[in-house]
Amino acid sequence: MPVTALIAEEHTLRFAGLTDGDAEAVPGNDERSPEAWCGDDNVTPLEQAIGVLPRASSGELWATNEFVETDGAVNVTVIESVHGLDTDTLERTAGRSLDELAAQTDAEPIVPVDDHQDIVDRRRKALCALGYDVRFRWQIASDRYSIINPQEAYQPIITALRRRGETGAFGWLSYRDWGGLLKLLVVCPGLKQVVGPPEGAVDIDDEDDIDALGDRRVGDTGAADSDGDLVVYGGFETGYDFRGTQTLWAKPILYFPDSETIVPDTGQRYTRRHYGQATNADHERANDRVPISEWWASIYDDVETRLVDVDETLRRARAITYDFEVLPFSAADCYRYWGIADTYAAVAADRATSLADPTSRPTVFNLQLSLLLALLEEYTGSWASNTYQEYIETAGELIQKPAMMIQLAMQEHDRQVEDSAERVLTEGQQTLSNALEDIVDIPGIDVDTEAALSDGEAQRLHDEVQQKLDDI
Repeated sequence: MPVTALIAEEHTLRFAGLTDGDAEAVPGNDERSPEAWCGDDNVTPLEQAIGVLPRASSGELWATNEFVETDGAVNVTVIESVHGLDTDTLERTAGRSLDELAAQTDAEPIVPVDDHQDIVDRRRKALCALGYDVRFRWQIASDRYSIINPQEAYQPIITALRRRGETGAFGWLSYRDWGGLLKLLVVCPGLKQVVGPPEGAVDIDDEDDIDALGDRRVGDTGAADSDGDLVVYGGFETGYDFRGTQTLWAKPILYFPDSETIVPDTGQRYTRRHYGQATNADHERANDRVPISEWWASIYDDVETRLVDVDETLRRARAITYDFEVLPFSAADCYRYWGIADTYAAVAADRATSLADPTSRPTVFNLQLSLLLALLEEYTGSWASNTYQEYIETAGELIQKPAMMIQLAMQEHDRQVEDSAERVLTEGQQTLSNALEDIVDIPGIDVDTEAALSDGEAQRLHDEVQQKLDDI
């Protein structure tokens, strides 16, 4: 365990393999060795990466009474100056002066707080005692609060994945606040899906045509990659925030290896509240709760099941085109309408239009990929930050909820324009919907599976962009 990881306020750590000796080549445009992926001669497995997380434990909580000196003497003068405390009435009621009351008390300068507990990491607490600027406390909780120790909570991931043959799992963790806020991403090589190119165009005029988009899929997820294939892996993201929230959470993700980008999936969001004894399997079963080891296995199974729908999701993203020559706003404005800051919006818009042919008509798939690559290139903050997470989730919603995101951008445009004649949506379109049939009549939005670039050509462009990023 590197001490530097315990001292760092913010830290990002890549891992490969579950335990020592499990690491395999990490898939991507060019397969990376585990050492290259981790950026170190020594490969960090998931088990070791989890070791940097806090070993949260319950500590005694004490309160300082500033009216009592270290020798136990009560400072009557300071008490007399407390605003709102009528000491004259107090003396008359007690029948004694403040000095007499103070002489009879056994007050202590530090008093225990019995109904609350200190949530601390003793390793970081020890480093603080040695003079390091390290935070070791994240929360003061009631005595009913049940700690979910991060290391004990995440170690069962290793057992669950090993039982499913995922010894080559890889990913990264990123934390802030000395481990008080965590985002952990795990990619599973066994959950590989190969999305083939469309076999032909489908004009979308009704719900049956929309459903037909997902019928053409590559059924064998183990098919060899080809110029026409788009490869995606399933995995999950998990995290917690010790700074007041009461849950540990997890949700499915999609990982595109050729661009090293993550897209949040819309599968079930699992949460685990801080009650009971989360890491005690017998206790949890006795209270009709799933033990946390089985919880991780359920999440893996959910991701595996949801990969069946990946082909349809990506085809739909390739089927929808934004025509910014027709729309009343630019690509950069569109990103801003989705809440993306100007810096990233401008870079993402430039990339999206440069990849499109014609340049004014990027697809939804292009728009989300360009946003992810812009964040990879430009974002300098912590990957564990809420802002970064919100941007990544926006990219995910572009893929998973394309119709709703189109309407959201147009609603924001209509809200900002002063002239009602410049508004795009009619009164009947003001309610957000994720049905594609609700957007086929919007000027500037084309819904069709024909795209100027084949999947293979798009992938090669992704590779060229990634190569440029690698050269920076």
